Amino acid sequence: MSKHPLRILAFCALMASVRVSHAQETQPALQWYSWSEGTAKAAKENKKILLYVYTSTCGWCRKMETETFQNAKVAELARSSFVPVKLNAADNSELEFKGKTYRFVSSGQRGYNTLAAKVLDGRLSFPSIVFMDEAQEVLQSFAGYKPVEEFLPIAVYYGGDYFKTMPWSAFQKKYESQH
Repeated sequence: MSKHPLRILAFCALMASVRVSHAQETQPALQWYSWSEGTAKAAKENKKILLYVYTSTCGWCRKMETETFQNAKVAELARSSFVPVKLNAADNSELEFKGKTYRFVSSGQRGYNTLAAKVLDGRLSFPSIVFMDEAQEVLQSFAGYKPVEEFLPIAVYYGGDYFKTMPWSAFQKKYESQH
């Protein structure tokens, strides 16, 4: 019997696995929810929210999206510990949160949605990350681009509820000794 059919079969299996792994690599690492979808999902599942506040004109926001949030470890942690929610700070639609309606406010040539100002405590800086608990209360917000190695320990701290039992400085030492 010829060995060619076996070689062809092995080649086809190899190509199929390459296609599958390539498809996994090209899919977005993280599925973001809109404000209304994400807050509803988080409430239903009793999960924390990882809120990413950005603007479409922000270069550092694009860098964070393509570098930090596309990282496999970041994406897995975000999916398992949070509901990832994306909020465009310049969204000009009305957004509801805890019985209040938040609207767009013009400011110079641009503007902002007052919900972004609310969750960022008036400090409009982009990109910003906001960690919210299961009751959708702000735990902490962080302004500015965060590379993977800076973002991961922060997300683990809030996602793993370490903030409830130890100060950041103690957690940071523990995290660094294990990674």
